[in-house]
Parts: sequence; C-alpha cells; structure tokens
Amino acid sequence: MIRHIAGWLIALVLAVFVGLWSFAIANERRAPAIALATGAPAAGIAKAGVAFASFAARQAQREGETVSAMERELAAEAYRSEPLSTSALGLLALSMRTDAEAQRRQSLLELAGKLSRRNTLVNNELIQSAAKRNDDRGFFTWLSRLMSTGEGAKKAYGAALADATAKEGAVEALTPILGGGVNWADYYWALVARYPNSLVNAAKLRLAVAGRPWRQTEVKPTDQQILSGLVRIGEFDAARALANGLDSTRSLSRRNSSNLLRNADFSTVPVLAPFDWQLSTSGNLGASIDGTRKEMLISAIGGARGMAAQQLLSLPPGEYSLAWKLATSGPADSDALSAQLECAERGGNSKTFSRILLKSRETQARMIVQNDTCRWYWFSIMVEIPDADPGIDLSLRNLSLAKSTER
Repeated sequence: MIRHIAGWLIALVLAVFVGLWSFAIANERRAPAIALATGAPAAGIAKAGVAFASFAARQAQREGETVSAMERELAAEAYRSEPLSTSALGLLALSMRTDAEAQRRQSLLELAGKLSRRNTLVNNELIQSAAKRNDDRGFFTWLSRLMSTGEGAKKAYGAALADATAKEGAVEALTPILGGGVNWADYYWALVARYPNSLVNAAKLRLAVAGRPWRQTEVKPTDQQILSGLVRIGEFDAARALANGLDSTRSLSRRNSSNLLRNADFSTVPVLAPFDWQLSTSGNLGASIDGTRKEMLISAIGGARGMAAQQLLSLPPGEYSLAWKLATSGPADSDALSAQLECAERGGNSKTFSRILLKSRETQARMIVQNDTCRWYWFSIMVEIPDADPGIDLSLRNLSLAKSTER
C-alpha cells in the first residue's frame, strides 16, 4: 500500500514538474516574466528575456543606459542553463564597458548575431560597432542581415542603407550582398533611386552585380529610375556608363556604326531612356515605336506643341549630317515636325543650337554644333501644329545623325 501510494506521489510530482516545464517552455519567449515565476529549470531563456526587456525599456526612455547588475546576473544565469540564448549573450557583451573588455565584447556580440538575426538590440550594436571601426563590410553585412528579418525591419532600415550607399567603400561592401540575391533587393533599388547623393555609387553597384559572377543582367524599372535620377542631377557620364553596361550588345553596335543615335532604326521598344528614345505620351501628342515595321509613329491633334521623342547625346563641336525618311498624312511641305539640338547641362547655354524642319520631300540636312562649353545635348523630335489644323499622323524611318565628313 505504502509503495503504491509512493508511486502515485512520484507520478503526481513528475506530472506537475513536466507541466511546469512545458508551461515555462511555452512562455519563455512570449511571456518571460510568467515563465520565470514558475521556477522551472527551462526558465533560463525566460531570465534572459526579462533582463533583455528591462534593459530595452530603460534604453528606449534614455539613450546611453548601461546593463544593470541585476540584468547582468539574470543574463549570466540564463547563459549557464541556455548557452545559445542570444539575449543572454548580447546582454553579457553589452555589460562589458572597459577598453580591456572591448575585444571580448565584440566577439560575444558577433557570436550572438550569428545565433539569431532577429535580436534588434544585438544587430544595432553590431552596426554601430562596425561604423565606429570604419568597417564598411561589417556595417553593410549586419545592416543587410537586419533588413532580412521582416517587412518592418526592411522599411525601418532601408532608408539608412540607401543613404549609406553614398559612403566610400559602399560599392565593394554591398556587391557580394546584393549579388547573392537578398530578398529585399528590389525594395533597395527602388529606394536608393530617391537618394541623389547615393546615385553615382548605386550605378556602380548595379554594374558590379551585372558582371561576374552575379550576372544580374535583366533590365528592370528601377534601372530606369536610377538613370533618370543621374541625368536629373547632371551626372551624365555615370548615367551613360550604366546604360552602356546594361545594354552591352547595342552599345557595341553603336561603336561599330557612324550613327550617333541609339535604336535609330526603331527596331526595338526603347529601354534605358534617355540613352534610348524617351517618348511622349501626352493627351494631344504621342509617339510609339513599331519594331516590326522599324518606324516611329507620331500622332498629334491641332494645337499640339512639344517633344515627341528625345535622346541624350555627347557631342563635340562640329558639323553633323542628319538623314531621315518621313511619310505623313498631312501636307508634304508641312512645318509641323522638326529635329533640334539643345544643351542639356545645368548652367550651360540652353538655347537651341540647331533646328531642322523634317519634310517628306527631303531626306537630309546639316546640323551645326558651335564651339561652346556645353558637351551634353538633347536631340529632340519636336511637333508644332497650329490650333486650326486638323492634326497629323506620320511615320519616321531610317533616322541617323553622323559626324560630317565634308571639308
């Protein structure tokens, strides 16, 4: 009888113990204070959770707070029972404040960071530590890891990453990260296009991941956004390098041709404008390219005035030959369509340097670029239709602009 009762008592104690153990495990991360109150051995992580929550709350109220003696003791107890606790390791590291402990502090923080990507406190400390040591690779590595933890972290730290892209060394540090195919890459490219100071490095970085061994050569809308941003701030050389690098096949054909215009045969839908055609799509004036028929189609109603298509060119002073073939539904001698060159540089001479009327009965003309400080020009196809006119529908083919060989 006594043995039977003792067996039931042992079973009851074991049941209670297992229950407390299970309860502590279930709540050690969700409600560490409750788990800690059970006193169960599995409450090690809960101790680290309580200490972490206490320190995080104080730090949120007052920057520069240090780990208290109680928090350190809880973290030490947690570490002894749960040596893989990220919170325990992080707090133990943060409690080390002296110069003599600096190396050990850094090692513990890095170990905690490797155990889990989701501890914001540890990641923040690693980012700040890398910044203080001018460790660009470490700074961007830890920042990128933090962004990978979720949508909230991506949005919270994306702006910091985009802004930091302007730093010297950012291209080298970010290339293997973005080249490896992180889940926030598209978000980053769209975001960095909005940071003017980071655009030049963003273009270099984009070219780097397009090369070996990453081979990210697909042209995306964000590439166009970066290009447009570079042109807007006057970084024309960086923009052209990006366009040529992402469109290497057509860039090669351009180098083997005297025609200075890209996609001048209208064989493909434009990409990477304005180094390919930038087309108007307004309500009263529009242009499109038919790659099958190899022609640019331009339609405009009466009163329409403005740019139908344009392209950015680098031109030295001199004489150029412009050639075209035009078919129109309007009068053959209409003055509705013209081609012009205008300085694109900020602060340069913005007047139109050369303007040629494009007529269906003619096929070529001269364009002159005078000696000037301007180097970059907009080559534009312009439309101007009187208010009383019915409008036009025309097709432009075989357009070329080449340096004149006449003496």
